[in-house]
Amino acid sequence: MADPLVLTPTVLLLLRASAPFDAPLGPTSDEARRWLQDELSSPRYHAQPGLLERLQELLGRLLSSSPATGLPSVFLPVAVGLVLAVLALVLVRVLRRDVGARGAGRPPGVLDVPDVPAAELRRRALEALARGDWDTVVVDGMRTLARAAVERVVIDDAPGRTAHEVAVAVAPRFPAERGALLEAADAFDAVRYGRRHATEAQARGVVALDDRLAAARPERLVAEAAG
Repeated sequence: MADPLVLTPTVLLLLRASAPFDAPLGPTSDEARRWLQDELSSPRYHAQPGLLERLQELLGRLLSSSPATGLPSVFLPVAVGLVLAVLALVLVRVLRRDVGARGAGRPPGVLDVPDVPAAELRRRALEALARGDWDTVVVDGMRTLARAAVERVVIDDAPGRTAHEVAVAVAPRFPAERGALLEAADAFDAVRYGRRHATEAQARGVVALDDRLAAARPERLVAEAAG
């Protein structure tokens, strides 16, 4: 037995349009107009699938297609491979965005620049000092300290080290300069990320610290001495 006809607003409207004008089949013109507006405003007429849903639908169609479609046999694996490649690209971008959002509160590393030798960074800092560019002196001076420490094997060349991490790692090898190292790191962060300007005293202090560290001999750590 067939299911009874469900008289939705759309069905009633169609019946009314096809029936004689005097047939009492349903709503008035105003009611029909209102029902039609309600029907067309339903979310199922406006919902748009996302990119992943579209790709999944396309992949399902490709996998369920048969040779009777008339397409070359090589088309199916190529098309499936392209869809999978797009899915992988979307996933990689989403993961990168999430990782970037989690690390947004962490400033970039002091050595996240091209592998420039300490001598070159020191030359830049001194040239900036001569022309009174205190901000550049502090930035390149702190990078000089970090690169020189790596070149002297005082610290390892770990990527992403912040200025403060460099200062804390170098301080045990030059304990007398701990305060000056932390001050240099503070000045670097203030200029590089805090959009503040360095003073002449800060700039000359970073240069003087670099001179003292270059002339000093790093102390051996307790673990090294015990070995």
